[in-house]
Amino acid sequence: MKRLFFSLTAAAALWTAACGGGGGSNVQPPPPQGKYSLASLNGTYAFMTSGEVVTAGGEAAMARVGSFVANGQGGILGGVEDVVVNTQLNSIATITGGSYTVSANGFGSITLNVTSGGVPSALTFGITLTSTSSGLLVDVTSSQTQASTGSGNFVLQNEADCSNPVAAVTGSYVFDFSGLDASGAGASLIGEFAVSGGTITTGFTDVNDNFALTNGAIQGSFANDSVNPAGTNSCGRGVANIAGQNYEYYVVDPTRIRFISIGTGAMLTGDAVAQSANVPTSTASFNGGFVFSLAGSSNNGGITEIGRFSASGGNVSNVLADVDNAGALHPSTAFSGGTITFDAANPGRGTITFTNNSFPFTFTFYLGSATSGVIQDTSETTAGSGLAVDIVDGSIAAQSGSPFSSSNITGTYAMNWSGLVTAGGAGITDEEDLVAQENITSGSLSGTADLFQFTSSTVTPQINLGVGGSIQFSGDGAGDDGMRSQLTVNLTGANPITFVIYFVNPQQAFFAINSGQTHLDSGILQLQQ
Repeated sequence: MKRLFFSLTAAAALWTAACGGGGGSNVQPPPPQGKYSLASLNGTYAFMTSGEVVTAGGEAAMARVGSFVANGQGGILGGVEDVVVNTQLNSIATITGGSYTVSANGFGSITLNVTSGGVPSALTFGITLTSTSSGLLVDVTSSQTQASTGSGNFVLQNEADCSNPVAAVTGSYVFDFSGLDASGAGASLIGEFAVSGGTITTGFTDVNDNFALTNGAIQGSFANDSVNPAGTNSCGRGVANIAGQNYEYYVVDPTRIRFISIGTGAMLTGDAVAQSANVPTSTASFNGGFVFSLAGSSNNGGITEIGRFSASGGNVSNVLADVDNAGALHPSTAFSGGTITFDAANPGRGTITFTNNSFPFTFTFYLGSATSGVIQDTSETTAGSGLAVDIVDGSIAAQSGSPFSSSNITGTYAMNWSGLVTAGGAGITDEEDLVAQENITSGSLSGTADLFQFTSSTVTPQINLGVGGSIQFSGDGAGDDGMRSQLTVNLTGANPITFVIYFVNPQQAFFAINSGQTHLDSGILQLQQ
Protein backbone atom coordinates (compact mmCIF):
# COMPACT_ATOMS: atom_id res chain seq x y z
CA MET A 1 0.00 0.00 0.00
CA LYS A 2 1.41 3.60 -0.89
CA ARG A 3 2.51 5.52 2.29
CA LEU A 4 1.65 9.10 3.10
CA PHE A 5 4.23 11.83 2.54
CA PHE A 6 4.27 14.77 4.90
CA SER A 7 6.21 16.33 7.76
CA LEU A 8 8.66 13.87 9.30
CA THR A 9 8.78 14.95 12.93
CA ALA A 10 10.68 12.83 15.45
CA ALA A 11 8.97 12.13 18.77
CA ALA A 12 9.54 9.59 21.52
CA ALA A 13 6.69 7.16 22.17
CA LEU A 14 5.81 3.79 23.58
CA TRP A 15 3.39 1.46 21.80
CA THR A 16 0.74 1.61 24.51
CA ALA A 17 0.94 5.39 24.73
CA ALA A 18 0.74 5.86 20.98
CA CYS A 19 -2.39 3.76 20.75
CA GLY A 20 -4.16 5.52 23.55
CA GLY A 21 -2.86 3.57 26.54
CA GLY A 22 -5.18 2.44 29.27
CA GLY A 23 -5.14 -1.33 29.19
CA GLY A 24 -5.95 -2.53 25.67
CA SER A 25 -6.94 -5.80 24.12
CA ASN A 26 -5.69 -9.23 25.23
CA VAL A 27 -6.40 -10.86 21.88
CA GLN A 28 -3.91 -13.60 21.00
CA PRO A 29 -2.85 -14.90 17.56
CA PRO A 30 -4.75 -18.05 16.52
CA PRO A 31 -2.84 -21.20 15.52
CA PRO A 32 -1.86 -20.78 11.84
CA GLN A 33 -3.99 -22.85 9.51
CA GLY A 34 -4.12 -22.88 5.72
CA LYS A 35 -2.54 -24.10 2.51
CA TYR A 36 0.73 -22.15 2.43
CA SER A 37 4.28 -23.36 3.10
CA LEU A 38 7.90 -22.48 2.30
CA ALA A 39 7.27 -23.81 -1.20
CA SER A 40 4.67 -21.07 -1.74
CA LEU A 41 7.49 -18.51 -2.08
CA ASN A 42 9.52 -19.81 -4.99
CA GLY A 43 11.01 -17.74 -7.80
CA THR A 44 12.12 -14.19 -8.48
CA TYR A 45 10.07 -11.35 -6.99
CA ALA A 46 10.09 -7.58 -7.54
CA PHE A 47 9.44 -5.71 -4.29
CA MET A 48 8.76 -2.12 -3.30
CA THR A 49 8.36 -0.19 -0.03
CA SER A 50 8.03 3.46 0.94
CA GLY A 51 8.59 4.68 4.49
CA GLU A 52 11.25 6.07 6.76
CA VAL A 53 14.76 5.37 8.04
CA VAL A 54 16.67 6.67 11.05
CA THR A 55 19.80 8.55 10.01
CA ALA A 56 22.36 10.54 11.99
CA GLY A 57 20.14 13.59 11.56
CA GLY A 58 16.94 11.86 12.71
CA GLU A 59 14.13 10.42 10.61
CA ALA A 60 14.26 10.64 6.83
CA ALA A 61 11.94 9.56 4.03
CA MET A 62 13.08 6.39 2.26
CA ALA A 63 12.00 4.25 -0.67
CA ARG A 64 13.17 0.84 -1.92
CA VAL A 65 12.61 -1.08 -5.15
CA GLY A 66 14.41 -4.31 -5.91
CA SER A 67 14.34 -7.97 -6.81
CA PHE A 68 15.08 -11.11 -4.76
CA VAL A 69 15.19 -14.84 -5.50
CA ALA A 70 13.47 -17.31 -3.13
CA ASN A 71 14.30 -21.01 -3.48
CA GLY A 72 11.05 -22.53 -2.19
CA GLN A 73 12.86 -24.01 0.83
CA GLY A 74 13.33 -20.99 3.10
CA GLY A 75 16.43 -19.54 1.45
CA ILE A 76 17.07 -16.27 -0.40
CA LEU A 77 19.61 -16.84 -3.17
CA GLY A 78 20.39 -13.27 -4.23
CA GLY A 79 19.11 -10.08 -5.81
CA VAL A 80 19.58 -6.33 -5.87
CA GLU A 81 17.81 -3.24 -4.53
CA ASP A 82 17.86 0.51 -5.17
CA VAL A 83 17.40 2.78 -2.15
CA VAL A 84 16.60 6.51 -2.12
CA VAL A 85 16.76 8.56 1.07
CA ASN A 86 15.47 12.15 1.07
CA THR A 87 15.66 12.48 -2.76
CA GLN A 88 19.25 11.19 -3.02
CA LEU A 89 20.15 7.78 -4.44
CA ASN A 90 21.66 6.41 -1.28
CA SER A 91 22.79 3.01 -2.48
CA ILE A 92 22.58 0.17 -4.94
CA ALA A 93 22.78 -2.85 -2.68
CA THR A 94 23.54 -6.42 -3.69
CA ILE A 95 21.40 -9.04 -1.97
CA THR A 96 23.88 -11.77 -1.13
CA GLY A 97 21.50 -14.22 0.57
CA GLY A 98 19.00 -14.50 3.39
CA SER A 99 16.09 -16.55 4.60
CA TYR A 100 12.32 -16.51 4.92
CA THR A 101 9.47 -18.15 6.82
CA VAL A 102 5.92 -18.87 5.69
CA SER A 103 3.29 -20.25 8.06
CA ALA A 104 0.29 -22.25 6.91
CA ASN A 105 -1.80 -19.06 6.93
CA GLY A 106 0.61 -17.21 4.61
CA PHE A 107 2.02 -15.00 7.37
CA GLY A 108 5.78 -14.92 7.71
CA SER A 109 9.00 -12.97 7.35
CA ILE A 110 11.86 -12.31 4.94
CA THR A 111 15.45 -11.48 5.88
CA LEU A 112 17.67 -10.07 3.13
CA ASN A 113 21.44 -9.97 3.61
CA VAL A 114 22.64 -6.95 1.64
CA THR A 115 25.98 -5.36 0.86
CA SER A 116 26.29 -1.71 -0.10
CA GLY A 117 29.62 0.03 -0.55
CA GLY A 118 31.34 -3.06 0.84
CA VAL A 119 29.35 -2.85 4.10
CA PRO A 120 27.09 -5.80 4.97
CA SER A 121 23.76 -5.46 6.78
CA ALA A 122 20.43 -7.25 7.07
CA LEU A 123 16.88 -6.15 6.28
CA THR A 124 13.79 -7.73 7.84
CA PHE A 125 10.24 -7.70 6.47
CA GLY A 126 6.96 -8.98 7.81
CA ILE A 127 4.91 -10.54 5.01
CA THR A 128 1.49 -11.96 4.23
CA LEU A 129 1.02 -13.90 1.00
CA THR A 130 -1.99 -12.98 -1.12
CA SER A 131 -1.11 -15.88 -3.43
CA THR A 132 1.99 -17.82 -4.46
CA SER A 133 2.78 -15.00 -6.89
CA SER A 134 2.25 -11.95 -4.67
CA GLY A 135 2.12 -10.64 -1.13
CA LEU A 136 2.05 -7.61 1.15
CA LEU A 137 5.04 -6.62 3.26
CA VAL A 138 6.21 -4.17 5.91
CA ASP A 139 9.82 -3.23 6.59
CA VAL A 140 10.46 -4.03 10.27
CA THR A 141 14.26 -3.67 10.24
CA SER A 142 15.58 -2.82 13.70
CA SER A 143 19.23 -3.60 14.40
CA GLN A 144 22.48 -2.06 15.57
CA THR A 145 23.23 -0.86 12.04
CA GLN A 146 19.84 0.16 10.66
CA ALA A 147 16.25 0.99 11.62
CA SER A 148 13.68 1.44 8.89
CA THR A 149 10.03 0.90 8.14
CA GLY A 150 7.59 1.22 5.26
CA SER A 151 4.75 -0.58 3.52
CA GLY A 152 4.74 -2.24 0.13
CA ASN A 153 4.31 -5.48 -1.75
CA PHE A 154 6.13 -8.06 -3.85
CA VAL A 155 5.13 -9.68 -7.16
CA LEU A 156 6.49 -12.75 -8.95
CA GLN A 157 8.57 -11.81 -11.99
CA ASN A 158 8.50 -13.57 -15.34
CA GLU A 159 12.09 -14.83 -15.52
CA ALA A 160 11.90 -14.96 -19.33
CA ASP A 161 12.02 -11.14 -19.23
CA CYS A 162 15.01 -10.95 -16.86
CA SER A 163 17.80 -10.74 -19.42
CA ASN A 164 16.29 -8.17 -21.79
CA PRO A 165 13.93 -5.82 -19.92
CA VAL A 166 13.72 -3.30 -22.77
CA ALA A 167 12.16 -5.88 -25.06
CA ALA A 168 9.51 -6.64 -22.43
CA VAL A 169 8.35 -3.00 -22.16
CA THR A 170 6.09 -2.49 -25.15
CA GLY A 171 2.58 -1.13 -25.65
CA SER A 172 0.47 1.31 -23.62
CA TYR A 173 0.78 1.78 -19.85
CA VAL A 174 -0.90 3.76 -17.06
CA PHE A 175 1.38 4.91 -14.23
CA ASP A 176 1.26 6.43 -10.76
CA PHE A 177 4.49 7.77 -9.21
CA SER A 178 4.50 9.59 -5.88
CA GLY A 179 6.91 10.79 -3.21
CA LEU A 180 9.06 13.90 -2.92
CA ASP A 181 10.42 16.47 -5.34
CA ALA A 182 14.00 17.81 -5.27
CA SER A 183 13.18 20.25 -2.45
CA GLY A 184 11.63 17.52 -0.30
CA ALA A 185 8.07 18.70 -0.97
CA GLY A 186 5.31 16.25 -1.85
CA ALA A 187 4.87 15.25 -5.48
CA SER A 188 2.38 13.11 -7.40
CA LEU A 189 2.46 12.12 -11.07
CA ILE A 190 -0.18 10.03 -12.81
CA GLY A 191 -0.44 9.46 -16.53
CA GLU A 192 -0.03 7.16 -19.48
CA PHE A 193 2.58 6.41 -22.12
CA ALA A 194 3.07 4.13 -25.11
CA VAL A 195 6.45 2.43 -25.68
CA SER A 196 7.93 0.97 -28.86
CA GLY A 197 11.54 -0.10 -29.31
CA GLY A 198 12.60 1.50 -26.02
CA THR A 199 11.09 4.92 -26.90
CA ILE A 200 8.01 6.58 -25.47
CA THR A 201 6.12 7.43 -28.64
CA THR A 202 3.18 9.20 -26.96
CA GLY A 203 2.46 10.14 -23.37
CA PHE A 204 0.57 12.50 -21.11
CA THR A 205 0.79 13.24 -17.38
CA ASP A 206 -0.92 15.20 -14.62
CA VAL A 207 1.52 16.52 -12.01
CA ASN A 208 0.95 17.93 -8.54
CA ASP A 209 4.33 19.23 -7.36
CA ASN A 210 4.18 21.01 -4.01
CA PHE A 211 0.50 21.92 -4.60
CA ALA A 212 1.13 23.31 -8.12
CA LEU A 213 -0.97 21.56 -10.79
CA THR A 214 0.34 21.08 -14.34
CA ASN A 215 -0.25 18.62 -17.16
CA GLY A 216 1.02 17.95 -20.63
CA ALA A 217 2.65 15.63 -23.12
CA ILE A 218 5.75 13.64 -22.10
CA GLN A 219 8.63 11.90 -23.83
CA GLY A 220 11.15 9.33 -22.64
CA SER A 221 13.13 6.17 -23.21
CA PHE A 222 14.00 2.76 -21.76
CA ALA A 223 17.40 1.04 -21.79
CA ASN A 224 19.08 -2.00 -20.29
CA ASP A 225 21.24 -1.41 -17.22
CA SER A 226 24.97 -1.44 -17.98
CA VAL A 227 26.01 -1.06 -14.30
CA ASN A 228 24.10 -4.08 -12.97
CA PRO A 229 23.23 -6.04 -16.12
CA ALA A 230 20.06 -8.06 -15.86
CA GLY A 231 20.78 -11.73 -15.34
CA THR A 232 23.84 -11.24 -13.09
CA ASN A 233 22.41 -10.31 -9.69
CA SER A 234 19.18 -8.66 -10.85
CA CYS A 235 16.17 -9.64 -12.89
CA GLY A 236 14.53 -7.31 -15.38
CA ARG A 237 16.41 -4.23 -14.17
CA GLY A 238 16.87 -1.30 -16.53
CA VAL A 239 17.15 2.48 -16.67
CA ALA A 240 14.51 4.88 -17.98
CA ASN A 241 13.94 8.57 -18.49
CA ILE A 242 10.33 9.73 -18.24
CA ALA A 243 9.44 13.41 -18.59
CA GLY A 244 13.05 14.39 -17.80
CA GLN A 245 13.37 12.28 -14.61
CA ASN A 246 15.73 9.29 -14.47
CA TYR A 247 14.50 6.00 -13.00
CA GLU A 248 15.64 2.47 -12.39
CA TYR A 249 12.90 0.03 -13.38
CA TYR A 250 12.20 -3.64 -12.74
CA VAL A 251 10.04 -5.62 -15.17
CA VAL A 252 7.56 -7.89 -13.41
CA ASP A 253 6.26 -9.02 -16.79
CA PRO A 254 5.11 -7.11 -19.88
CA THR A 255 1.97 -6.01 -17.99
CA ARG A 256 3.69 -4.41 -14.95
CA ILE A 257 6.89 -2.39 -14.40
CA ARG A 258 8.16 -1.02 -11.06
CA PHE A 259 10.04 2.29 -10.86
CA ILE A 260 12.24 4.26 -8.47
CA SER A 261 13.81 7.64 -9.28
CA ILE A 262 17.61 7.83 -9.30
CA GLY A 263 20.25 10.53 -9.25
CA THR A 264 19.32 13.83 -7.65
CA GLY A 265 16.07 15.64 -7.95
CA ALA A 266 13.30 13.46 -6.49
CA MET A 267 12.24 10.44 -4.47
CA LEU A 268 9.50 8.87 -6.56
CA THR A 269 8.27 5.27 -6.71
CA GLY A 270 5.38 3.54 -8.39
CA ASP A 271 4.12 1.08 -10.96
CA ALA A 272 3.14 1.26 -14.60
CA VAL A 273 0.52 -1.29 -15.66
CA ALA A 274 -0.50 -2.27 -19.18
CA GLN A 275 -3.55 -0.45 -20.51
CA SER A 276 -6.10 -2.84 -21.98
CA ALA A 277 -7.60 -2.43 -25.44
CA ASN A 278 -11.13 -2.11 -24.00
CA VAL A 279 -10.35 0.84 -21.72
CA PRO A 280 -13.37 3.20 -21.57
CA THR A 281 -12.94 6.33 -23.68
CA SER A 282 -16.38 7.87 -23.23
CA THR A 283 -19.11 8.15 -20.61
CA ALA A 284 -21.21 5.63 -22.55
CA SER A 285 -18.87 2.83 -21.43
CA PHE A 286 -18.20 4.08 -17.89
CA ASN A 287 -21.15 3.11 -15.72
CA GLY A 288 -21.83 1.56 -12.32
CA GLY A 289 -20.44 1.93 -8.85
CA PHE A 290 -16.80 2.88 -8.22
CA VAL A 291 -14.65 3.01 -5.07
CA PHE A 292 -11.71 5.39 -4.70
CA SER A 293 -8.93 5.59 -2.12
CA LEU A 294 -6.24 8.30 -2.04
CA ALA A 295 -3.55 9.34 0.45
CA GLY A 296 -0.94 12.06 0.65
CA SER A 297 -0.38 15.44 2.26
CA SER A 298 -2.16 18.74 2.79
CA ASN A 299 -1.10 22.10 4.18
CA ASN A 300 -2.17 20.75 7.58
CA GLY A 301 -0.21 17.48 7.38
CA GLY A 302 -1.28 14.03 6.19
CA ILE A 303 -4.61 13.41 4.48
CA THR A 304 -6.69 10.45 3.31
CA GLU A 305 -9.67 10.52 0.97
CA ILE A 306 -11.89 7.46 0.50
CA GLY A 307 -15.37 6.92 -0.87
CA ARG A 308 -17.59 5.73 -3.68
CA PHE A 309 -19.91 7.07 -6.40
CA SER A 310 -22.26 5.86 -9.11
CA ALA A 311 -21.63 6.79 -12.75
CA SER A 312 -24.28 6.85 -15.45
CA GLY A 313 -24.10 8.63 -18.80
CA GLY A 314 -21.62 11.22 -17.59
CA ASN A 315 -23.50 11.96 -14.37
CA VAL A 316 -22.31 11.24 -10.83
CA SER A 317 -24.71 10.29 -8.03
CA ASN A 318 -24.83 8.44 -4.71
CA VAL A 319 -21.51 9.92 -3.58
CA LEU A 320 -20.32 8.85 -0.14
CA ALA A 321 -16.90 10.03 1.02
CA ASP A 322 -14.70 10.32 4.11
CA VAL A 323 -11.79 12.75 4.35
CA ASP A 324 -9.32 12.79 7.23
CA ASN A 325 -7.21 15.96 7.06
CA ALA A 326 -4.47 15.75 9.70
CA GLY A 327 -6.84 14.12 12.17
CA ALA A 328 -9.91 16.23 11.39
CA LEU A 329 -12.62 13.88 10.09
CA HIS A 330 -14.99 15.05 7.36
CA PRO A 331 -17.55 12.33 6.57
CA SER A 332 -20.22 13.50 4.13
CA THR A 333 -23.18 12.48 2.01
CA ALA A 334 -24.04 16.10 1.07
CA PHE A 335 -22.81 15.97 -2.53
CA SER A 336 -24.42 17.45 -5.62
CA GLY A 337 -23.72 18.42 -9.20
CA GLY A 338 -21.48 15.50 -10.19
CA THR A 339 -20.21 14.99 -13.74
CA ILE A 340 -17.68 12.85 -15.62
CA THR A 341 -15.87 13.82 -18.81
CA PHE A 342 -13.31 11.95 -20.95
CA ASP A 343 -10.28 13.32 -22.80
CA ALA A 344 -10.61 12.33 -26.45
CA ALA A 345 -6.91 12.95 -27.11
CA ASN A 346 -5.66 10.64 -24.34
CA PRO A 347 -7.52 7.29 -24.11
CA GLY A 348 -8.72 6.42 -20.61
CA ARG A 349 -8.01 9.89 -19.17
CA GLY A 350 -10.96 11.70 -17.60
CA THR A 351 -12.21 14.05 -14.92
CA ILE A 352 -14.74 13.57 -12.11
CA THR A 353 -16.32 16.53 -10.34
CA PHE A 354 -18.83 16.81 -7.52
CA THR A 355 -19.67 19.43 -4.91
CA ASN A 356 -19.83 19.12 -1.14
CA ASN A 357 -21.35 22.05 0.76
CA SER A 358 -20.34 24.48 -2.02
CA PHE A 359 -16.77 23.15 -2.26
CA PRO A 360 -16.03 21.63 -5.69
CA PHE A 361 -14.02 18.41 -5.68
CA THR A 362 -12.18 17.58 -8.91
CA PHE A 363 -10.33 14.34 -9.66
CA THR A 364 -8.33 13.34 -12.72
CA PHE A 365 -8.10 9.64 -13.51
CA TYR A 366 -6.39 7.30 -15.98
CA LEU A 367 -8.05 3.93 -16.55
CA GLY A 368 -5.91 0.87 -17.17
CA SER A 369 -8.96 -1.28 -17.81
CA ALA A 370 -12.74 -1.08 -17.71
CA THR A 371 -12.66 -1.73 -13.95
CA SER A 372 -9.53 -0.08 -12.52
CA GLY A 373 -7.18 2.85 -12.76
CA VAL A 374 -5.26 5.56 -10.93
CA ILE A 375 -6.72 8.80 -9.61
CA GLN A 376 -5.41 12.17 -8.38
CA ASP A 377 -7.18 14.98 -6.53
CA THR A 378 -6.86 18.11 -8.68
CA SER A 379 -9.19 20.37 -6.66
CA GLU A 380 -8.01 23.98 -6.56
CA THR A 381 -8.14 26.47 -3.70
CA THR A 382 -9.37 29.07 -6.19
CA ALA A 383 -10.67 28.07 -9.60
CA GLY A 384 -7.99 28.65 -12.20
CA SER A 385 -5.22 29.28 -9.66
CA GLY A 386 -3.33 26.07 -10.48
CA LEU A 387 -2.78 25.47 -6.76
CA ALA A 388 -4.23 22.31 -5.25
CA VAL A 389 -5.68 21.94 -1.76
CA ASP A 390 -3.66 18.76 -1.21
CA ILE A 391 -1.26 16.29 -2.84
CA VAL A 392 -3.01 12.92 -2.97
CA ASP A 393 -3.37 10.06 -5.40
CA GLY A 394 -4.38 6.44 -5.35
CA SER A 395 -6.69 3.86 -6.89
CA ILE A 396 -10.14 3.75 -8.43
CA ALA A 397 -11.96 0.44 -8.94
CA ALA A 398 -15.37 -0.71 -10.12
CA GLN A 399 -17.64 -2.31 -7.54
CA SER A 400 -19.10 -5.74 -8.20
CA GLY A 401 -20.70 -8.56 -6.24
CA SER A 402 -22.88 -6.48 -3.92
CA PRO A 403 -24.71 -6.63 -1.60
CA PHE A 404 -21.78 -7.08 0.77
CA SER A 405 -22.42 -8.83 4.07
CA SER A 406 -21.00 -11.45 6.39
CA SER A 407 -22.24 -14.10 3.97
CA ASN A 408 -19.86 -13.14 1.13
CA ILE A 409 -17.10 -11.28 3.00
CA THR A 410 -15.67 -14.43 4.49
CA GLY A 411 -12.46 -16.44 4.33
CA THR A 412 -8.80 -15.59 4.81
CA TYR A 413 -7.51 -12.13 3.92
CA ALA A 414 -4.21 -10.27 3.84
CA MET A 415 -4.27 -6.79 5.37
CA ASN A 416 -1.95 -3.79 5.20
CA TRP A 417 -2.22 -0.23 6.43
CA SER A 418 0.19 2.67 6.35
CA GLY A 419 0.14 6.21 7.68
CA LEU A 420 0.80 8.17 10.84
CA VAL A 421 0.12 7.92 14.55
CA THR A 422 0.23 10.31 17.48
CA ALA A 423 3.25 9.84 19.72
CA GLY A 424 4.10 11.72 22.91
CA GLY A 425 1.50 14.43 22.33
CA ALA A 426 3.40 15.73 19.30
CA GLY A 427 0.53 15.48 16.82
CA ILE A 428 -0.06 12.87 14.12
CA THR A 429 3.51 12.80 12.86
CA ASP A 430 5.07 9.35 13.34
CA GLU A 431 5.14 6.55 10.78
CA GLU A 432 2.90 3.52 11.29
CA ASP A 433 2.88 0.38 9.12
CA LEU A 434 1.06 -2.93 9.63
CA VAL A 435 0.83 -6.21 7.76
CA ALA A 436 -1.58 -8.93 8.91
CA GLN A 437 -3.35 -12.15 8.05
CA GLU A 438 -7.04 -12.28 8.99
CA ASN A 439 -9.65 -15.01 9.22
CA ILE A 440 -13.07 -13.41 8.70
CA THR A 441 -16.10 -15.40 9.80
CA SER A 442 -19.59 -13.98 10.42
CA GLY A 443 -18.10 -10.48 10.46
CA SER A 444 -15.50 -11.31 13.12
CA LEU A 445 -11.72 -11.01 12.65
CA SER A 446 -9.04 -13.29 14.06
CA GLY A 447 -5.42 -13.15 12.98
CA THR A 448 -1.78 -12.15 13.40
CA ALA A 449 0.05 -8.91 12.61
CA ASP A 450 3.43 -7.19 12.56
CA LEU A 451 3.30 -3.50 13.36
CA PHE A 452 5.98 -0.81 13.40
CA GLN A 453 5.13 2.52 15.01
CA PHE A 454 8.30 4.28 14.10
CA THR A 455 10.10 7.29 15.56
CA SER A 456 13.75 8.21 15.96
CA SER A 457 13.48 7.07 19.58
CA THR A 458 11.17 4.07 19.23
CA VAL A 459 12.63 1.65 16.70
CA THR A 460 11.39 -1.72 17.96
CA PRO A 461 8.62 -3.35 15.89
CA GLN A 462 5.73 -5.30 17.41
CA ILE A 463 5.95 -8.84 16.00
CA ASN A 464 3.24 -11.54 15.98
CA LEU A 465 0.52 -9.43 17.59
CA GLY A 466 -2.90 -10.95 18.00
CA VAL A 467 -5.59 -9.28 15.89
CA GLY A 468 -9.31 -9.34 16.62
CA GLY A 469 -12.17 -7.09 15.67
CA SER A 470 -15.20 -7.01 13.44
CA ILE A 471 -16.82 -5.62 10.31
CA GLN A 472 -20.15 -3.86 10.85
CA PHE A 473 -22.07 -3.94 7.56
CA SER A 474 -24.61 -1.17 6.94
CA GLY A 475 -27.36 -1.33 4.35
CA ASP A 476 -26.24 -3.22 1.25
CA GLY A 477 -22.57 -2.75 2.22
CA ALA A 478 -21.79 -0.96 -1.06
CA GLY A 479 -22.48 2.55 0.26
CA ASP A 480 -24.76 3.48 -2.65
CA ASP A 481 -27.57 3.85 -0.12
CA GLY A 482 -25.63 6.46 1.87
CA MET A 483 -24.79 4.04 4.69
CA ARG A 484 -21.21 3.43 5.83
CA SER A 485 -19.69 0.14 6.90
CA GLN A 486 -17.10 0.04 9.67
CA LEU A 487 -14.00 -2.04 10.36
CA THR A 488 -12.86 -2.30 13.99
CA VAL A 489 -9.41 -3.73 14.71
CA ASN A 490 -8.23 -4.92 18.13
CA LEU A 491 -4.48 -5.42 18.50
CA THR A 492 -2.70 -7.03 21.45
CA GLY A 493 -2.06 -4.35 24.08
CA ALA A 494 -3.90 -1.59 22.21
CA ASN A 495 -7.27 0.11 22.30
CA PRO A 496 -9.67 -0.62 19.41
CA ILE A 497 -9.04 1.27 16.16
CA THR A 498 -11.96 2.01 13.86
CA PHE A 499 -11.95 2.50 10.10
CA VAL A 500 -14.56 3.22 7.46
CA ILE A 501 -14.43 0.43 4.88
CA TYR A 502 -15.52 0.43 1.22
CA PHE A 503 -15.82 -2.88 -0.60
CA VAL A 504 -14.68 -3.17 -4.20
CA ASN A 505 -15.88 -6.78 -4.38
CA PRO A 506 -15.89 -9.79 -2.02
CA GLN A 507 -12.17 -10.23 -2.67
CA GLN A 508 -10.99 -6.67 -1.96
CA ALA A 509 -11.77 -3.61 0.14
CA PHE A 510 -10.19 -0.22 0.84
CA PHE A 511 -10.33 1.29 4.31
CA ALA A 512 -9.25 4.47 6.09
CA ILE A 513 -9.09 5.61 9.69
CA ASN A 514 -12.30 6.83 11.29
CA SER A 515 -11.28 7.13 14.93
CA GLY A 516 -10.33 10.75 15.47
CA GLN A 517 -7.13 12.44 16.47
CA THR A 518 -4.63 9.64 17.12
CA HIS A 519 -4.21 7.79 13.81
CA LEU A 520 -4.14 8.71 10.13
CA ASP A 521 -4.00 5.50 8.09
CA SER A 522 -5.37 3.95 4.94
CA GLY A 523 -5.12 0.37 3.81
CA ILE A 524 -6.29 -2.63 1.86
CA LEU A 525 -7.97 -5.95 2.63
CA GLN A 526 -7.22 -8.63 0.01
CA LEU A 527 -8.60 -12.18 -0.17
CA GLN A 528 -5.86 -14.80 -0.20
CA GLN A 529 -5.83 -17.03 -3.27
